[in-house]
Amino acid sequence: FYPSTQRCSVCGHIKRGDDKVTLVGNHKHHTKHDEYICYQCGATLDRDANAVANLLALL
Repeated sequence: FYPSTQRCSVCGHIKRGDDKVTLVGNHKHHTKHDEYICYQCGATLDRDANAVANLLALL
């Protein structure tokens, strides 16, 4: 299990609990399912592009 959709590809922060982005977005932070906003560094990314960047960094 690798949290590619929950990890910020900029700073490495991992979202946990009700901060996570799900397929319906995030109700707590009112984000859409395709948005990744890092609550640590403020990076705003496309959720899929963020996940791909995280997976490529594993190589």
